[in-house]
Amino acid sequence: MSQTDQTKQEQKPQEQEQQDKSLDKKEIAEEEREKMLNAENTKHTGAAPQAELEAEEQKPKRKIPIGGIKMPGFCRSKSKEPCKEEDTKPIETGDAETKESGDAAANDKAAAAGGGTPTKEAKEGRKGILDAIRLPLSSVFSRKKKESDAELGPTGAGLASSETLDDAAQEKNNAAAAVGEDGMETVRLDAEAADGPPTKPHPFILCLSAARRNLIVTGVTLLFLLTLIIIICVACVGPRRVVPQPIKDGKVQTQTSCGLVEGLVEEDAYVFRGIPYAVPPVNERRWQPSEQLRKIEHCWNGTYHAHNGSQVCLQRNPLNPSQSFNGSEDCLYLDVYTPQVMYERPLPVVVLIGADTLSGPSPGIMIPSGKLARVREVVYVRPNFRLDVFGFLAVEPLSRASHPMTSGNYGLSDLITALQWVQLNIEHFGGDKNLVTIWGHRAGGTLVTSLLGARKANGLFARAWVSSSSGMYPFEDRHDSEKKNEVFLKNINCNDAACLKSKNADDIMKAVPSSWYTPNDAGLPDVKETDIKKHSWLVKDDIIVQQNPHTIFAQNKLPVKVMMGTTAQSGHLPSIFSYNKTEDPQQIRKVISDSVIGSNKELVDKALAYYNTTVKGLHTMISDIRVVCPLQILANSNADVYFYVSTFPRNVVADVDSDAAAILGFFRAKTPEQKRHLQAIQQLFNHFVWHGEVKEEVRGSNRFFIIDQDVLPATNYDHCDQWISANLVPQNGRVD
Repeated sequence: MSQTDQTKQEQKPQEQEQQDKSLDKKEIAEEEREKMLNAENTKHTGAAPQAELEAEEQKPKRKIPIGGIKMPGFCRSKSKEPCKEEDTKPIETGDAETKESGDAAANDKAAAAGGGTPTKEAKEGRKGILDAIRLPLSSVFSRKKKESDAELGPTGAGLASSETLDDAAQEKNNAAAAVGEDGMETVRLDAEAADGPPTKPHPFILCLSAARRNLIVTGVTLLFLLTLIIIICVACVGPRRVVPQPIKDGKVQTQTSCGLVEGLVEEDAYVFRGIPYAVPPVNERRWQPSEQLRKIEHCWNGTYHAHNGSQVCLQRNPLNPSQSFNGSEDCLYLDVYTPQVMYERPLPVVVLIGADTLSGPSPGIMIPSGKLARVREVVYVRPNFRLDVFGFLAVEPLSRASHPMTSGNYGLSDLITALQWVQLNIEHFGGDKNLVTIWGHRAGGTLVTSLLGARKANGLFARAWVSSSSGMYPFEDRHDSEKKNEVFLKNINCNDAACLKSKNADDIMKAVPSSWYTPNDAGLPDVKETDIKKHSWLVKDDIIVQQNPHTIFAQNKLPVKVMMGTTAQSGHLPSIFSYNKTEDPQQIRKVISDSVIGSNKELVDKALAYYNTTVKGLHTMISDIRVVCPLQILANSNADVYFYVSTFPRNVVADVDSDAAAILGFFRAKTPEQKRHLQAIQQLFNHFVWHGEVKEEVRGSNRFFIIDQDVLPATNYDHCDQWISANLVPQNGRVD
């Protein structure tokens, strides 16, 4: 016998055993199905026939192996038969037709035993049993639906096994349970006989159920909607004005680096007067660069009452400079005028530097007001600074006692310290430290021009406005200035710094030579002017001032935007000529002929023809030579500097303070022409303070402007051409 035949003989008993087991399983499954169907039939039609019950009792009981029940509608993992499709087709088995005919015969036999033809109820019951066989078993075992099931939709139920039920699409066709009037529950096996689709839950209930299942998504959605609502509300409301600091009894408080300060409410604005910004320059600190308030002992306890203005720094009386003076050495204080005391929407800041000369008086016309700050929405700061011999003395004993060795320019160091205070504290007064404009007028403008090239002032201001300043900056070397100033040491009788610091202020002011105050640059250039030079207070100390402004402008090294300008009659002499009096033309010709111009008769004739033989013409000529033309030359040396000349008269002429008065509100406009002029120059100033430029529609491609009733762009100031060609300017320009 071959090996193949032997293998086949061994496989036959195994196959026969598997077939026997399969038949046993089928018989057990058929018996279980018959029991369940009989029980269901009994429930619908009454008790089962007695013959069938007795036959069932006589049948031997057989053990049911685990997993041996074959139920319709279930797929078993160990079954060899393929899974039935999930539809309502009748269950196909090997002996289904035989079983069906057997059931019919049994029913007929039961009917005969009952003694008559089957009743209508029996027929309907028989029909229900047949339909139940054809329908999935899950349709028979209906269950009461829970509330949660109603929300999720109809689902099928099955036996307590590990098998899964048919698809939900098939279960929608299962019969629904209904209770009759007799209390009996009737199961409808016909899916088409259902009363209709179940009632759908309310949409709101469905939304709540979905929200509970997706809490994170719901939370994010609600947060987004809330944010969107807030943004829309804020946009609809628009910008709001933040309430300023609380006002109590007409006073307001704010913070500084040294403590609280209290100001006053004036003209619907806030004014703080006399705030210390540097260590007092007295005793050992006399003739020392100013020092910031960095130490606790330099500050105050509690709240500093900045209600009253401080004394000005020691300075000369302009009417009698050689005899009288006023002020105090302890003078390094500043005033702040602001329309708001809050941190939101900080405003531009204008620092006012005013002085007629470097020996005084100061601040001159450069005094703001609370109303000005409120109307212009600008924060104004006006610091005091040292003047005269206390502010600009350069002598060898002071240089020898300091480290590094230097002396002079103490007033410039005061301005630098004041600007540092602004950078540190102006935000507490509603100002923007990045929008600081420093405005110097007359001698104050000379100091501002000097700061343009000072390395220590870099970053302390963003723009500079210079009006009617000096156009000449001799800036003697410190060593040369110290030699010229030895006459002061002889007058005070001191040879060292200790002696100088021990003297009282009156003795020091009286020891200053009177020649230092001689105004030899007040009229037309004199023949003797080249021999007697006016004293130069500013020096090149290599600490603050390293270069001449002319050199800095020519090298295009300006770190900020600059506007320079003056008035048409800024060099007038009100003490000599009356504006209300028409002078004799011959007298005016004599004044011109006696000056340095008189040496050139052709130049005299040109000047008289150009300026006319009037008092106003003479003042215009003096102003051009002393102020306007030297400033224009300086401004033209840098391509980024704007320059203006204001020609609109305040009374009869455009005096030296008329432009500053118009900007600060001291120019009282009575006529439409005056109002138009004020509006023009104020708009020019305000736009420069806010933006650092002149409006494009105003300037065009020009950097030079004539300010009359309007701001008119021009290419040049024609008055200066003949004075430049005659070599009279800029060397005859005003020094301070």
